[in-house]
Amino acid sequence: MSLGGSRQAEGPAEARARPAPAGTWPILHALDGAAIAIFLGAIGWLGLLWARMILSPAPQEMREGALVLTTLALLDGRNPYASADPLTAGLSGGNLYGILYPLAVTPFALVLGPGLGTHRLVNGLALLVAAGLVWRGARRAGAARLPALLAALLSLAGWLYWVGPTVRPDGVGLALMLGGLVIAAPAPSSPRRFAAALALSLGGFAAKIYFVGGVVIVAAYVALFVSLRRGVALGVAAAVAIALWAFLLASLMPGWGALVLSANLGATSYDLGHLLRQGWDWLLFSLPLIPGLASALWRLPPWRWSGEARFWGFAALCGLGVLLVSLGGHGGAHMTYFFHLLTPPLAIAVAAAIGEAEAPRRALVLALPVAVVLNAHWFVLDPDRFAAAEGRFAVAAEALARASAPLVTTEFAALAALAGHTPVETGHSEYMLAPAERDALRERLAEALRARAVDLAIVNRNNGGLVLARDIEAAGYVRLSPLHVDLVWAMQSWEADIWRPSP
Repeated sequence: MSLGGSRQAEGPAEARARPAPAGTWPILHALDGAAIAIFLGAIGWLGLLWARMILSPAPQEMREGALVLTTLALLDGRNPYASADPLTAGLSGGNLYGILYPLAVTPFALVLGPGLGTHRLVNGLALLVAAGLVWRGARRAGAARLPALLAALLSLAGWLYWVGPTVRPDGVGLALMLGGLVIAAPAPSSPRRFAAALALSLGGFAAKIYFVGGVVIVAAYVALFVSLRRGVALGVAAAVAIALWAFLLASLMPGWGALVLSANLGATSYDLGHLLRQGWDWLLFSLPLIPGLASALWRLPPWRWSGEARFWGFAALCGLGVLLVSLGGHGGAHMTYFFHLLTPPLAIAVAAAIGEAEAPRRALVLALPVAVVLNAHWFVLDPDRFAAAEGRFAVAAEALARASAPLVTTEFAALAALAGHTPVETGHSEYMLAPAERDALRERLAEALRARAVDLAIVNRNNGGLVLARDIEAAGYVRLSPLHVDLVWAMQSWEADIWRPSP
């Protein structure tokens, strides 16, 4: 329906007008089967590496420590956002993402312990739920089983890229956002479906604030394609609910506003070059979707889309708009926002638009092995790297277990927290302070070093955060041994050193 056409309320009957076809797509040629086999083999190997990473006791990315601290605070019965002072809140366990993911980890931590593996397990389970929601959304929108499966697996592969499956709230937020969209898709103007989407989106807001966007997409869709008046009313209701929810979170957790809300809303940097570079990388990563989409559009132009396929196409356009206007130019992530906001709805829309047509499905399938070859370099392929990195991090963990007042840089923050210490540099605390506050804290740390109040320092040689190697050396500490840091899943490595006070 064109935007200028008459609006007609949608309901379950319209959603049932295009039932998902039964059966699977017949494999007509050996080339198609080989392409699918290569892709599934690559996904299977990636899944094994993912499971190995989840079980690893070694840090896998720079910011894992901040969320471990939040979980430990909750296990101790403390409010990690009790203080409105950013530094105090950061040292008390506050993180820049939100409270929901550590809350979700807490019951698992009571049984399994609060280690890195427990945190990654919760994120991983949530990512699998999110992938299942992509499958569900695609099937209900009219996709055959094979395109729906490929949509789910392509989405999951993107979420496993870089830091996505480490200690982060991404899986929880994605599951909540996609859950709201999947519920709303058959009848977006239904009050009950909208209320469910709103509730799940508010949960996403507490995990990571941009995951609230699902309910905004639903309201905008209703305004444009169903009823302008009803869509505006739903949008106003959503805005009021989000504002009240934010007020409640800030009331219960005084530090939440200063850390989470202010830090995220204040991240206004925009780099057009970064947008273009990661946009190109995303296109190569998502290569199978592009010929599939082009072929589907040739068969059925977007203005002829209807029902849930149109809903998901609109959701993909909304995600693209957010990337172009804001998040795509933010230098703090590479492709992460693309995989969260664009890939899932686009994959569902493409799978639904393909329908039973052979040419679009073949275009999608034959691009799979090309995408595997072009994007293998984004992932760790050698499982032996995990054991080597674990051995080196074990040296740091043993030293931290014996120390009474250690000082570490961010990659060792999780190990320090699990050893019972409170790291000053957590992976998030570096971003919580104004420049003058950072300088004052560095001076206090330098004074503690000069007074020999620190009995162990494990420091990245090139760290630019709060703990600096030059301050350790200037205070007369002795370098005991070098320590090669390998954050295997994030594919980042550099040199660090273990320091002790001079005799």
